[in-house]
Amino acid sequence: MTPDAAFALELAVLGILVVLIVAIVVASYAACEPPPRAATAAVHDDVERALGADTLVTCAQAKAAAAAAGKGSGGGGGTAGKSCAICLSDYAAAGDELVRVLPACGHFFHAECGIDGWLRKGGTCPVCRGEPWPLPRQPRPECAPMPPRAAGRDSVGLP
Repeated sequence: MTPDAAFALELAVLGILVVLIVAIVVASYAACEPPPRAATAAVHDDVERALGADTLVTCAQAKAAAAAAGKGSGGGGGTAGKSCAICLSDYAAAGDELVRVLPACGHFFHAECGIDGWLRKGGTCPVCRGEPWPLPRQPRPECAPMPPRAAGRDSVGLP
């Protein structure tokens, strides 16, 4: 092979490597882009649908429900139901602000403070880290039920 042919072959291989590296970088960038706005709206609708419209009430209604359930002066996050755990501002004295109540624990937060976004990201109550949905949750239809536990075995599967 002549030196000119070897040099041309080296340039061709180098060009192919550069093209492959650029293709990998572009593909990884495309995988890291945020979802389209329609997909984000679908996730938001899922949170809204999962919690239900009856969890969006006025602050006065939430405090009254918490008091009736025996949770003291309110299940709101922060200091004894006086302030929102997300924005740290006090609830209005009139009690006419809209709050989102988490059904399982009874904690509530300003509806405008982004509790729905918190639930989309973490899926737990910001105060007690509990599931926002009351237990037991309905089984998902796409999941097969667990098989019964074999007799004579403890919880970790040892005899």
